Formats: sequence, structure tokens, C-alpha cells
Amino acid sequence: MKIKMPPILQVFPLIFPKQQYKDRFGEPNAFVDMNPSMFVRPDGQVTLLVRRVNYRKYADKQFSLGNYPSQSKYLVATGNMDDLLRWHVEPLRINYGMMTYPTYWSGPEDIRFITESQMIATIPECNPSGQPAIFRASLEGSVMNSVEMCYPNQAEKNWMPYVDSMGRQMAIYSLSPFRIKDIQGAELEMVNCDLPELRDYHGSTNGVPYMGDHRLFLIHINRERSYHRWLLFHPSEKTIQISNEFVFFQHAYIEFPVSLCEYHGKLYVSAGVNDEAAYILEMDPPTFQEKLMTTLRV
Repeated sequence: MKIKMPPILQVFPLIFPKQQYKDRFGEPNAFVDMNPSMFVRPDGQVTLLVRRVNYRKYADKQFSLGNYPSQSKYLVATGNMDDLLRWHVEPLRINYGMMTYPTYWSGPEDIRFITESQMIATIPECNPSGQPAIFRASLEGSVMNSVEMCYPNQAEKNWMPYVDSMGRQMAIYSLSPFRIKDIQGAELEMVNCDLPELRDYHGSTNGVPYMGDHRLFLIHINRERSYHRWLLFHPSEKTIQISNEFVFFQHAYIEFPVSLCEYHGKLYVSAGVNDEAAYILEMDPPTFQEKLMTTLRV
């Protein structure tokens, strides 16, 4: 079964003041913006958390580090859906409230909103092993605080959060096998899904309410470049439908959608491209079958 893929209606580049530093050779350098996280309120107010890093990644998978350690910082940008080119910007202040540990990576990574004031993030320096791990945190204005570890914390770090019809904060933990969990709990629930197309796919965005009680997500896979699929999941009926693979940009080698939002009938995806640029993409919603009674294969 195929679905109609939505064309991109508009692309909004996210351009903010550069943050400079002296690199390991004593030369002037600057953080690059990537992987923006986005939340849209019903009244059109927008909060963006834009990640900034001190490295460059290239199409051959190599990267250059500006200085040690690898740093991940965030900007908080607030604005309105009526004008996605104008923002009030300030740095995100971080109050972990817990011990940090030496690690190659410093700072939070790939924040995903659960609600306007709650989020999950990968924070290696709060994990005693120094390896990537998922934490839940609160956002109060421009401050990230109330950080607590989520379990189980293994290799999978692309959890996709959603709020179900009963108001529970949940996440798709992995796609193959397809497992879901309460964000606060450690127990994994297996969903019967035999879609071979999901093999080696990773989570991308949060899920938004769609077609009644379904939740719509974007997922991705990294080959010679990034490919994507829409994923439609019904949390109570445990039905799953996916789209054909697609890409957003013809010549990008990394495309990382982080957030999915709905506003006035349009979908908005916040995404990082090539780990050096941040965009918001506006598009029409995909078209799915109205009622999903069983797990479906494209």
C-alpha cells in the first residue's frame, strides 16, 4: 500500500548570531547550528532549541573537531508561526542538578519535546560510563533543569516521545524490534510488527496526534545518505503503517528531523542538514487510509 508523499511548501532557514571561539590551532572559529527542536502552542507561539557544535562532519563520515572536548550547546529561540524568520534568542542555561563525569562529549544532544515544558535529551556527561544515555528534563524559560535518567539506557538513544490518549508520556524505544515504553518506567512493551522495511531504521521525531488517536512520526536510516519514512502508529490498537522511503533535499548527505508539529492543518518539521544548518520545513500532511485495523505493510 502506498501513500501520497507531501511536497515541501516552504523552507525556513534558521539564522542566528554566530558564537565564536579559538580552535585548537589558535585560529578563530565558530559553532555551527544543527538539529533544532521545536514546540508550537495552539496560539502559534513557538519555542526552538537549536543545537550548536564545535565540529564539522563530512559526506565520507569523517569529521574535524575544532577543540577538545566535543561541545554541544543550545540556543533558546522564541517566536510566532506568523513569521518564522524573526526570533528572540538567548543561550540555554543548564542546571543538571546531578554529578557529571569526564567524557568525550559535553552538553546535551538531540533534545525532543514531550510537552512545552518537558523533554528528553541525550546527555553523555551525566552518565557514569560517559556513554550516550537518555535523560528527562524540564524547560523553565531559558533554563534546562530537573534532569533525571531514564531506563533502560542502552545503545538506542533515538527515543520518539508522544502523549497517548490517556495523557501518559510514552516513547517508541526502538523500531526493529518495535518496542514502546512509559518514559518514566523501565519496562519495554513489545508490539507485534514484522515489517522488514523497519530494519536498521532509527527514531527521528516526536509523535503528533493524527487521524483521531493515531500518532504520526518521522523515522530515518543512514546509508550513503539519510532516508526517511512516515510512520503512523495507533497506541491502543497497536497498528502500524509506514510510507515509502524519501529524502527532503537532493544533495544533502545528512538529514536529521528532530521535531514534528501541526499548526492550522500544516505539518512543520525542524531538521538539521549536514550537521551544519538548521531549517523548518512546512508541508501538507500525508494521506493515510482512514481506518487501520491490522498492521500494514507498504
